[in-house]
Amino acid sequence: MSLTVADVFAGCGGLSHGFMRTGNFDVVLGTDIDPLALDTFQHNHARLGANPVLVAGDIRDLAPDELGALLVPRGIAREGDLDVLVGGPPCEGFSQNRRHEVVTAGGDRRFTRNPLDSSDPRNDLFRYFLNFALLMRPKVVVIENVPQMVTSHRGATVREIERSLGRAGYSTSWRVLNAAQFGVPQARRRAFVVATREDVAPFSWPVPTHGSPGTGLIPTITVHDAIADLPDATEYELGRRDIALYREAHSAFAQSMRSALGTPMNHVRRVPGERVLARLRAMKPGMIASDLPEHLRTRSAYYNSYGRLSWDRPAKTITKSCNYLGSGCFGHPVEDRGITMREAARLQSFDDDFDFLSASEPHVAKIIGGAVPPVLAATIARNVAAAIAA
Repeated sequence: MSLTVADVFAGCGGLSHGFMRTGNFDVVLGTDIDPLALDTFQHNHARLGANPVLVAGDIRDLAPDELGALLVPRGIAREGDLDVLVGGPPCEGFSQNRRHEVVTAGGDRRFTRNPLDSSDPRNDLFRYFLNFALLMRPKVVVIENVPQMVTSHRGATVREIERSLGRAGYSTSWRVLNAAQFGVPQARRRAFVVATREDVAPFSWPVPTHGSPGTGLIPTITVHDAIADLPDATEYELGRRDIALYREAHSAFAQSMRSALGTPMNHVRRVPGERVLARLRAMKPGMIASDLPEHLRTRSAYYNSYGRLSWDRPAKTITKSCNYLGSGCFGHPVEDRGITMREAARLQSFDDDFDFLSASEPHVAKIIGGAVPPVLAATIARNVAAAIAA
């Protein structure tokens, strides 16, 4: 079975990459405002046999029907032909501080919170995604975003999604999932909304497979499980080298991530400046910024700034600033350096054959940290495929 997937606001493609890795899906579309992210998207999806239509730049430059017309050469010519639409439309404008003025019939003024605040242009992207879904009428729609998408405004945002898609015959449900509970070596909480068309079986949410000792579940994947088998980090990008340079893999997770072609790219060590290095050397795993000696503290800092990862726990959330030690807990557990971008990718559950093509480390950090962990995406994808097949 090969089901078609369109990935809107795709970034480097972590969400659709997870779908493809199940073997049940073919990616037919990728859009993103960042053309360099789409270079990585195209390169890695082509490796798995996909030939998606690519749309780089502001998606609002195309009307939804114009975007849909681009899929005709992929055999998607009518509404309902697309199997799955996935994406993470920006939700930054859903601020709880934004209010919408309403004048009642009696002339009184009152203010209500508006989850889709028309004064914030970023929310046009969210509306665009919903309009595209209503135009294409795929069997399943999957939306991923930060947990606040389902908690802000007492759930008004997801209720708006439910109303919009419900009018077109979709059944909608949502959950906040912790990636560590599904085999990702990272404590990353993200919200998912899944809507199924009326002719598709209801979506069943995956049940956690990993947990703490005593839960009866598979132990959570630790940082050691995830990255300890990687070769020594290099000073410069050396490309793929002999796989004999891998260290011994002590976990099934590491075995599943390794390449059979050569050691991974993007595994370049970063040694910080002396001041930052002094802070990192003062840190032990589990310490936070306020634990630093007074002479090394900064005037203000993130809670986990300059922290070291713990070998025996999942990583904390890998963010778009994971290349900068002052932005979070991104120090190597034992070496005096920040994690490499390949280590960050492993902690996000990107396999070693997934190459990040940008020459800019901050840009690579941005697209890795902004991605959906592919292992978590694959968990969702398997249940999507089961709903369609039922």
